[in-house]
Amino acid sequence: MFLASRKGGFWAVTALVLGAGLTGVYLLYPERPAEGGMGGTPLGVALGFVALALLLLLLAFGIRKRAYRSTVGTLSGWLQAHIYLGVLVLVVVLLHAGFAFKDRVATAAFLCLLLVVLSGFVGVVAYSVFPRLLTDVESNLSAAEISEELNRLGASMARLAAGKSGAFGKIYQRVEQEARPGWLAGWWILGRRIGRRVGSAGEGEAWEPLLKLVGTEERESLRNLLVLSRQHKELHLRLMRQQRYRNLMDFWLYLHLPLSLALIILVAAHVVAAFYYAEPL
Repeated sequence: MFLASRKGGFWAVTALVLGAGLTGVYLLYPERPAEGGMGGTPLGVALGFVALALLLLLLAFGIRKRAYRSTVGTLSGWLQAHIYLGVLVLVVVLLHAGFAFKDRVATAAFLCLLLVVLSGFVGVVAYSVFPRLLTDVESNLSAAEISEELNRLGASMARLAAGKSGAFGKIYQRVEQEARPGWLAGWWILGRRIGRRVGSAGEGEAWEPLLKLVGTEERESLRNLLVLSRQHKELHLRLMRQQRYRNLMDFWLYLHLPLSLALIILVAAHVVAAFYYAEPL
């Protein structure tokens, strides 16, 4: 797991030392309000600026990730900093507020931050676990190569059905429809159980009723069509197993990114209101 890397250890220690130091300063601060809340005190304001600086640094990771020619640190180092400083900012915000949030904007901002951190942990788990599982289901064919082979099999099935009888055409339409993925199939499979492979045992007997529907001169072609259909299904299942893990790896981003955007808006509203009213929210 990448959390055990040397850079991960450096940023883990950095976040731990900073968190412990700021917590110690908070506990030793002599002017903590008796009714709770620290945002309006000098220390609370200072901690607020620290939290804001950390948030801006975390947002900079998204920019660095897309700046492929940048030489400002390695992408791996930025990722490690993003993970551990993301946890640290949660601690700093709690210290800034004195563990008491005094209005809906501040409360919403903290809850949004908590969800951002939690979704980030989901991403850490996804990128630690799913690549290994993906390797287990991948073969010597990539997803693009499997798709190309599926198209080739589909074209071969269509050629076999060309010019055949109506009964043959109906069987072809049925097996072709079964092979066609549905709308958003790559996402629907997240909640479906996918078989290991299409079994061949007993297929000859299962095909007999279909073979009897066509004339003797078409039965060999129909048998070849059914063999191609089985191969198509096997490849499709392989592709679906690969796509399942890829989608699981990406799904957390559809939570993390919108929540991060909402957090930016809420933090901006909190900062503007705090300075406008010159008191903690």
